[in-house]
Amino acid sequence: MRSRSMLMSQAALLTLMLASLPLGQALAASTTGCGGLAPLPTVLEVGEGLQQELHSPVAITRLAVGDPKIADVHANGDKAFLLTGMAPGATTLMVWTACTKTPRQSMVFVQGRATADMTGRAALASQDPLLPSQVQTDIRFVEVSRTKLKEASTSIFGRGGNFLFGAPGTMPNTGGTTPTFGGARTNIPLDNGSFNLGFGNGRVLTLINALEGSGFAYTLARPSLVTLSGQSASFLAGGEIPIPVPSAGSDSVTIEYKEFGIRLTLTPTIVDRGRISLKVAPEVSELDYSNAVTIAGTQVPALTIRRTDTSISLADGESFVISGLISTRNSSQVNKFPGLGDIPVLGAFFRDTNISREERELLMIVTPHLVQPLAADARLPSLPGERLRNYDPNFYRMFFLENGNFDKRSGLSQ
Repeated sequence: MRSRSMLMSQAALLTLMLASLPLGQALAASTTGCGGLAPLPTVLEVGEGLQQELHSPVAITRLAVGDPKIADVHANGDKAFLLTGMAPGATTLMVWTACTKTPRQSMVFVQGRATADMTGRAALASQDPLLPSQVQTDIRFVEVSRTKLKEASTSIFGRGGNFLFGAPGTMPNTGGTTPTFGGARTNIPLDNGSFNLGFGNGRVLTLINALEGSGFAYTLARPSLVTLSGQSASFLAGGEIPIPVPSAGSDSVTIEYKEFGIRLTLTPTIVDRGRISLKVAPEVSELDYSNAVTIAGTQVPALTIRRTDTSISLADGESFVISGLISTRNSSQVNKFPGLGDIPVLGAFFRDTNISREERELLMIVTPHLVQPLAADARLPSLPGERLRNYDPNFYRMFFLENGNFDKRSGLSQ
């Protein structure tokens, strides 16, 4: 009886001590052992307007969040709490437990409603065994350039005794001889880049230079890339140009390489059956020697670059023009003799007019496809140039029958 009443007294004393402690310390005192405590995840993700319940193996004494406008926390019992996404963004979460005085810290990322919905749909789509997990993305770069040039000028030259009017210049391609005009030596400014028309007598000569030209250029590139849903991939068809880089404070020169060509970086994500979210960044660059610079005695060409970076959503086989550019450049220059060049009709004989027009149009079109790999025993399409791999015609066939009509549209790229 005495030992039993002593045990009851000890139990009452322990209860009284726990009651006099704060709630967190009482929970800590009631926790038996902190070994094997699992750490809190360093990164937590939750959608805007959604909640996530997190559990702790020991009692939680305190919770704190860095920005309550982004995320909020509420205790749910002594070993759990609710994390609520308030607005898109990032903040920190600190959790104190009964086993340590230092808090455990985690980063909390709150996704927007559209992003969270897309992520959830992508997760459901990835669990569908009937839905392909590979995406083939076709990119088409189409660039059209049109130029128009018109030049017209008239020059009048005259000589009478010691009097000369006009602007005789240097006449090219004369074989080292000097032509004569009006019985005296002079050079007539013929323009080899234009069409020249001259008429007159021995004293007065009229020279008309005229030129009209037009040009057209068309460029098409069609890179294609296959990647897993949710994974990033890149593609480059081009080269690297060496660029000399002088060292500061010395005469030494190092070489750095700059990539150019057709580059493609993309990340497709299958968010639903037949629906693809695509982040794509295509780029086309080429060497431009007309704007070259000289570095350390070496001519280095510039780079003409066309690039875009965007995110779109498409169905299987749909196409979208992700970027476009239409640019027009007009230039006009008139050189004339003051006063005489302003006379109607007759002023044309004292003017030089140049009109230039350049139009450029650029399109980038993207088309994604859901694809499946070929079967193990499937026959592959013919490789590019496969039919010409062993092409070796005899002299008779090459001379009389060969017309140069080679099949250029066969192969896996089509």
